[in-house]
Formats: sequence, structure tokens, C-alpha cells
Amino acid sequence: MRLSKKDKLFLLSLLPLATSVLALLILIIFAILLRSLQAINKFGLELLVSSVWSPEQEIYGVLAPLIGSLATSVIATLTALILSIPLAIAASEYLKGFIKNVFSSLIELAGGMPTIIYAVWASEYLVPFLKTYVMEPLHRLLPFIPLFSCKPITGFSIFAAGVAIGISVVPYVTALILESYNSIPAMYKEACYGIGAYRHEAVSILLSLSRPAIVASLLLGFARALGETTIAVTTVGSSMYLSSCLFAPGYTVAALIATQFANANLYMYAESVLYTAALIVTVIATILSFYGSVIMVRWRSRIVV
Repeated sequence: MRLSKKDKLFLLSLLPLATSVLALLILIIFAILLRSLQAINKFGLELLVSSVWSPEQEIYGVLAPLIGSLATSVIATLTALILSIPLAIAASEYLKGFIKNVFSSLIELAGGMPTIIYAVWASEYLVPFLKTYVMEPLHRLLPFIPLFSCKPITGFSIFAAGVAIGISVVPYVTALILESYNSIPAMYKEACYGIGAYRHEAVSILLSLSRPAIVASLLLGFARALGETTIAVTTVGSSMYLSSCLFAPGYTVAALIATQFANANLYMYAESVLYTAALIVTVIATILSFYGSVIMVRWRSRIVV
């Protein structure tokens, strides 16, 4: 389709704003990289193979926070997957009229709620609930599995942080899945009912068609969970001890930065080490977000006719 002169001028007027977002992201990564060079040159790979935070002695290792960030994000993504698909299907297929509007509004409200609300709620109510009804039973029944081998003492742990972050990510992932599910052309649904499929069978078929979009939504949710700070600080336990058990206290990069950055400038390398950890998480999140967006765009170009 040919563009008119006015269309071309309008497109050119949008390009500066559109490219500024990408330029800003590049500048942020570049700035973090510059602030990380001091620690990278001083410690090198030692930062990635040890778990210690001793600014007084200028000894650092961010292995535990990095693994904690990845572990909590995996748990958060699984939590979002378990909760988001039923929510999306209910909103799209089974709820109608006023109830559907209220339900959709509640999802949007939950997505716009400040994370401090999730953090306080998780710290006061979710963590004790998980400790009593999830962690302790799993430890009693499956202590031979390393992930459940340690007894939960306080409940503040990698597992609790992952579940709490996952709940906060649910509205975001649900919105992505719901948008993708609703973008499937009606002819596919009509074809399902045309061959005599029941509603649950049609939903199953449509979900299989939207599987790439669901994967992309989860990748974007994973990237978002990596940077969650407030919830992680209040639920993860803030311990540099590296454990294979999910019920042990831990750290995430975001929580480490939030708790240590204020005093990091008092030491020679502490601030640069924090920037190095932030750089690693930023690169991972950027790659996952880009890959998830590419999957989503390719899926839409194939499925939408």
C-alpha cells in the first residue's frame, strides 16, 4: 500500500519519539556498563563464582543473588502460568456482560496496584500461609528432594519471594495471554464448533494455536519478574547463603541493590559491584524481552489473516 505525502510526513514525525525509547535503553545499558568496569577489571569472574558481601574487606561475590534472581523468576513465571491461563479463559469464554466487565476491571486494577501493596500483603499474610500450608508439608513429605530438604524457619525464602512476585505479575501476563487469545480469528472457533466440538474442546484447540503467544507472554513476565524489587526485599530473607533448598532465605540482585546501594559509595568497589550485578540482570531481561516480542510478532503475522 502506497503512502501519501501526508502519511510519510506523519511517519517521519513519529520516528524521533519511537527511536528515543530504543536510544534511552541503549544509553542506560551503556551507563551501567561504564559504572561496572571498575569491578569487572578488579575482580573479573570471581564475582560470579562466590557468594560474599564484605565491603569492609572489599571482598565481593554475587553468585547467590544472581541465582536467587533466576530462581525467584522461574517460580514467579510458573505461578503466573498456573493462574493467568484460567483467568484469561474465564474472561474470554465463560463470563459475559456486567460480570465480565467487572472481572476485567479487577484484573486491570490489580495490574496498576503499587508493588508496595503486594509486598506488605505478602510479608504479613502470604509468607505465613505458605510456610504453614505449603513449605512445612512439602518438607515433611519430601525431605529427600534437595529443593525441599531444609526446614522453613521463618518462611521468608526464595520460594515465598517467587510466589509473591508471580502473583504481582499475573495481571500483566493475563493481559498478554488474553489479548493473544482474543486476536485468534473467529473462523478457527467456528471451525471447532462446526465439527461438533464442545466448548472445552474448542478452548483446548485455541490454546494450542496460541501456544507461541503464551510462551512469549511468559518470557516477558520472566523478564519483568527479574527486576522486581520491593516484593523481593520484604519476602526473600536477605541472606547471601547459597542453598539448593527453595525454603532457605536468599537474595536477589534487585534486593541486594535496594538494601546496599545507599552505603555503597562509602567503599571503593561496592557500588561498581552492584552496577555489575545490575548489568547482568539488565542484559538477561533485555534479551528475553526482545525474544518474547519477536515470537509474539511472528505468531500474530501467521495467525491473523
